[in-house]
Amino acid sequence: MPGRRLFVLVVPLALALGLLNPAWAGEPTDQLRSEIDRLYRVLTQSPASRSGEREAGEIMDRMFDWARMSEATLRGHWRQRTPSERGEFTRLFTELFQRAYVSRINVVDASKFRYLGDTIDGNRAVVKTQVFTNRGSAIGVDYAVRLADNGRWRVEDVLVERVSLVENYRTQFDTFIARSSYETLVTRLRGAARVE
Repeated sequence: MPGRRLFVLVVPLALALGLLNPAWAGEPTDQLRSEIDRLYRVLTQSPASRSGEREAGEIMDRMFDWARMSEATLRGHWRQRTPSERGEFTRLFTELFQRAYVSRINVVDASKFRYLGDTIDGNRAVVKTQVFTNRGSAIGVDYAVRLADNGRWRVEDVLVERVSLVENYRTQFDTFIARSSYETLVTRLRGAARVE
């Protein structure tokens, strides 16, 4: 079969030349790669501008499912909140997560960012990536994504070296609420947002 023979010859050559990613990238990977690349370009442009910050926010709003992530970080406490409280918490959590995510951009070498492929299970998938710090350390970063009603894959969690950021926030928030109160947590989050 000439077609199969050509495939066997071309693919290893393309891999050797770095033309293909060793892991076959699927739709979740392709979509996430496009958004992350755009976000990195916007955040590293010089000089930084208000329109750049606004565009970065819009990109992250497309990438992340803030409502699901907010609910997951509060877990049982979410059911006790009114719709208005849920809306405010989602806004505050979004701002907190965005600041943390963006702050990491400056320590990553984008030229070595690697997409290692994805695994899809129904309407959920995990996109595996590897980032390198400016000092050369490799860090595994996996994005847990879910297919939304609009046909876009949206991030529900980020796992850094297999540690869930949503679970990390959940533990911190749960401990804070147990020691103090939900209202005090929200007051702290409001204060953090004003500092920026």
